[in-house]
Amino acid sequence: MKFFNKLVITLFVAALLFPLAENTVQANDSKGTEFWIAFPDNYPRPGVNNQSTYFQQLLITSNYNTSGIVSIPGIGFSTNFSVSANSSVIVQFPLTVDVNASDVITDWGIHVTSLDDITVYGMNKSVQASDGFLALPLDVLGKEYQVLGYRNVGVVNGNQFLLVGTVDGTVVTITPTVTVGTRTAGVPYNITLNQSETYLLRDTNGLPSDLTGTRISSTEPVGLFGGHQSANIPRGFVSDDHLVEMIPPMSTFGRSFITVPLATRLNGDFFRVIASEDSTSVQINGVAQAPLSANQYLEVNLTDAASILSDRPILVAQYSASSTFDGVLGDPFMMLVPPDEQYCSTYVAKTPAAGFSGNYLNIVSPNEAVGSITLNGVPIPALDFTQVAGTDYSYARIPVSPGDYILNSDYRFGCHVYGFNFLEGYGYPAGQSAWRLADVVEIESGPEQSTGTVGSEHCVETRVTDGNGGPLAGIRVDFEQRGSNPGGGFSYTNDSGYATHCYIGYVGGIDTILCRYYEFVDTLFKTWDSPQPVELSSFTSVIQDREVKLYWSTSAEINNSGFDVERSASGSAWSKIGFVTGNGTTTLPKNYEFTDGSLVSGRYSYRLKQIDFNGNYEYFNLSNEIEIGVPEKFDLSQNYPNPFNPSTKINYTLPRDGNIALSVFDNSGRLVSKIAEGFKTAGYYSIDFSAANLSSGIYFYKLEFNASGQNFAKTLKMTILK
Repeated sequence: MKFFNKLVITLFVAALLFPLAENTVQANDSKGTEFWIAFPDNYPRPGVNNQSTYFQQLLITSNYNTSGIVSIPGIGFSTNFSVSANSSVIVQFPLTVDVNASDVITDWGIHVTSLDDITVYGMNKSVQASDGFLALPLDVLGKEYQVLGYRNVGVVNGNQFLLVGTVDGTVVTITPTVTVGTRTAGVPYNITLNQSETYLLRDTNGLPSDLTGTRISSTEPVGLFGGHQSANIPRGFVSDDHLVEMIPPMSTFGRSFITVPLATRLNGDFFRVIASEDSTSVQINGVAQAPLSANQYLEVNLTDAASILSDRPILVAQYSASSTFDGVLGDPFMMLVPPDEQYCSTYVAKTPAAGFSGNYLNIVSPNEAVGSITLNGVPIPALDFTQVAGTDYSYARIPVSPGDYILNSDYRFGCHVYGFNFLEGYGYPAGQSAWRLADVVEIESGPEQSTGTVGSEHCVETRVTDGNGGPLAGIRVDFEQRGSNPGGGFSYTNDSGYATHCYIGYVGGIDTILCRYYEFVDTLFKTWDSPQPVELSSFTSVIQDREVKLYWSTSAEINNSGFDVERSASGSAWSKIGFVTGNGTTTLPKNYEFTDGSLVSGRYSYRLKQIDFNGNYEYFNLSNEIEIGVPEKFDLSQNYPNPFNPSTKINYTLPRDGNIALSVFDNSGRLVSKIAEGFKTAGYYSIDFSAANLSSGIYFYKLEFNASGQNFAKTLKMTILK
């Protein structure tokens, strides 16, 4: 069942966070073994034309010892690299490789391959004009994109985007938002890219011209870079600086974002939010913004950490301001803000090796993970984190020296790397997942209705699919229980598209369970019945001569005082023959046994009367009837107890029918009592003898049997002690 509520703009705040091990998911993130990337042109600075002051380089990290190749097929360049686990290597190009020519197909695509997963950062470095980007691997690239950059303000007019082809003969359709040369605003045009070919479009119009919102579609996956040759942020402030980020495909856009202010900046940072669909509603810290149409963006200045929520997929970027905006060290750069749905649980982050006097890590953590995220093996202190108002997240801004940084957690968290120098800055995400969040078109949850016993576990599943019915992995589904057992949590879909939520119902009644992915909501129902105090898993018996051993096991017990053991002989009334103490309340299996001895021949039934501490009880019957058969020989057993006062029990066995006499004599041989006499059938016998009218002393009891010439007699001694 599916219910759609287009007014929903906030994500259900989960009551519980589950560790990542809950689902098995094939990784789909910024780590990979093959990349196609390129560098959009940096603004040329007068006198800056040598490789020591103007260059492009790749910063490569990995969780593994691995190696690979970096090549630029179009110019015949190739170099090998190797990297040790949890460290990095820098590949610097021996010549300038950024793409300068606009509206022309060139061949400056950079191909990176490796034996094991790596993370790749690109750094375009010049004097007072630098920025970096997080590269996306080939398996993440898509066919539908939106350009995100920054406007021209009349100083350096150079907002731009760059495409790189991955498959020969790829047809790319571009619909620009502004007119650039012969390319008319709003009019689609096509280009064809072969593998490794590149295409840059630079907008040199004046204020406020901006290619942001330009739509890109292609017949095969391509890579897209957005930014600016050298932007002033905001208008009216200097100086300008290079902007670049590799833009993820629209299928990976999200709806829930946490932003963190850059360290040292006094007047905050600028953020752009671009909508992929019409009628997109956005809230910033709970305050509704004007609705956005597809390809439209809003720009805000935020001075504190913030929450950005939308009801449709959006892309968010953070921009560092020009140095004169607040008079501190730094300058513009651009870094994408991954949605919290695209956080990772591990990063091997890398800062540039040199050129920046201050480097920082911004970390966004679920509150449950605060204090447990490790940085190079050492937990980041909880005191370093600050709560993001109105959310379940906290953030930390950590100054670091140039180098490699390994971050790990049992929970998904966000991380950015950035830094400043005089009139200069850089920034990029340390990594991100790339789940196809925006492709969700249906969820299907179950079981729709079910009944269970209080104290047991109940699990529900939600399957998330795309428009073709295919499963979507890595999608966060929120679950809310309403009714007798309120609560909730969230889970991520596995490779088969399933998210699972389990909980134990401790209270009888009915729960309504909401399974939610934004406006997609399924409603399920669970009825909880009061449990039996004891769940009996087995009840068996074993016969040994005239003894019956009873064995039973429980799988769970609630408030169990114990068991009365009851017996019925040949259909007669039930009588209690013993009690076995229970184990109170437990979910562990428990085993019990009881022995019923000295039975006479006959047929017997047994049952257990389970009693709780409130006096309530229920019966469990042994499924089979017990038969005590005929003994093999005559015998007279020693009485017990002995000595005794005033009564004792005497047992004897008869292997055949006949007349018996069971008599008691004093020490002189005088008959003092006739206990039993007459005809008896073969079997086991037990008789109680009372010596209430006899004085203390030694006595003898004698069994005599006679039948068809077969005789048996046996005498034993007993003692009365008063």
